[in-house]
Amino acid sequence: GVADSQRADSDNAVVTALLAQLDGAAAHQARLERELEEHREELARNVMSRREIPAAFLCPISCEVMKEPTLAADGHVYERVCMEQWLQTGARTSPVTNGRLAHTTLTPVHAIKSMIADFIEETRDLGGALDSDDSR
Repeated sequence: GVADSQRADSDNAVVTALLAQLDGAAAHQARLERELEEHREELARNVMSRREIPAAFLCPISCEVMKEPTLAADGHVYERVCMEQWLQTGARTSPVTNGRLAHTTLTPVHAIKSMIADFIEETRDLGGALDSDDSR
């Protein structure tokens, strides 16, 4: 009777409130996705207007500029920490080729480390020159 009707009204109110929250969450999510897309577009414009980072300076695992470039048995160069973490999982395959690694010895690649340091220094100098041009 009356109790069932009140319970149904209460249930309907809860469902309506939940749907309103979901609509709000969906709108929030859509706004965040739009902002993220705008941010990515801005980053892409900035990368094109600034100096592009050579792919050889980026770790294939982290996609970040390497601090300690290290040669693995697959012939690819990785950030030491990333490759050590990869091996700590028990993986014995190349993160790039998925082929079996002949060994797990990691060898520092001093030449690439020096090239990265030079690139960072040149980019810093270039950035300073660009910043001083902007202030005129």
